[in-house]
Amino acid sequence: MKKILSIIFISLLLAALAVPAVFASDLPAWYPEDWSSFSDFHGTDLPRVVDDADIFTDAEEAKLTKLANDLIAKFDDKYDFVIFTDVSNYGIGKGMEASDGVYPADFYQVHGYGKGENYSGSVIFICMEPGNRYWWSAARGDSRNYYTEANVNAIDDGIEPYMVDGDYAGAMYKYIELLDELYSTGKIAHKRTFSDYLFCGIAAAIVGLIAGAINMSSKTKNMKKVNYATYANDYIVQDSFKVRGIKEMFLYKNVTRTVIESSSRSSGGGSSYSGSYHSSGGGSFSGGGRHF
Repeated sequence: MKKILSIIFISLLLAALAVPAVFASDLPAWYPEDWSSFSDFHGTDLPRVVDDADIFTDAEEAKLTKLANDLIAKFDDKYDFVIFTDVSNYGIGKGMEASDGVYPADFYQVHGYGKGENYSGSVIFICMEPGNRYWWSAARGDSRNYYTEANVNAIDDGIEPYMVDGDYAGAMYKYIELLDELYSTGKIAHKRTFSDYLFCGIAAAIVGLIAGAINMSSKTKNMKKVNYATYANDYIVQDSFKVRGIKEMFLYKNVTRTVIESSSRSSGGGSSYSGSYHSSGGGSFSGGGRHF
């Protein structure tokens, strides 16, 4: 009996010891166990692409790394930048403000990204968790001034076609291009949509109708009065109108059919802009993103 009790006790003890290991494995190894002891720092030799979800090829990762470094150098190391992907956000930020953005903000802060005293820069995060796929831009320091609602929406509009088509590298090439434009001009040029063209067309039509009405009214006043004839034939100049019978014969016909495939692309719609929010470590961030 004592032997059986001893076996049960040892089994329960081993199970209890194993529980923390199971919970610990739920989070990435880099994630802090205790935020109270964390303080900001500037990392060195930081990677510009951290592809934990393995969605880029080696060639794509090399190209993105070069583009990111070129972007940072172009603006004299004023703004940091990193592309981060993962298979999940591990529930980090659930129930908090800007819940989708807490995990990438934590990644940025924990690894020491950021330029200058206020750690300026941004991270674009792609979450590949089934049923919870999304991307999120998180900006800190001086970069937050650029990540307004209008600019975040413009960035998301630019990369969304690539993201929903599964061209993640293409989306990041476009992202860096738009970020370059944003830092250079302070905003991203508005790309005309169908509604914009429709509005312009309606406005032009109204102006045209008004101008035409005015012109017709002016011309009408200068027209000579018409003398009406008694019969319709009186309006026809004799021998000026002749009707002839003409036939065309087709020997064969050729029909071409083009199949128009329906689009299977889908998206979560407009950007989820958060404005200002905080990481788990207390850092102030701004940003937003979309599910896809």
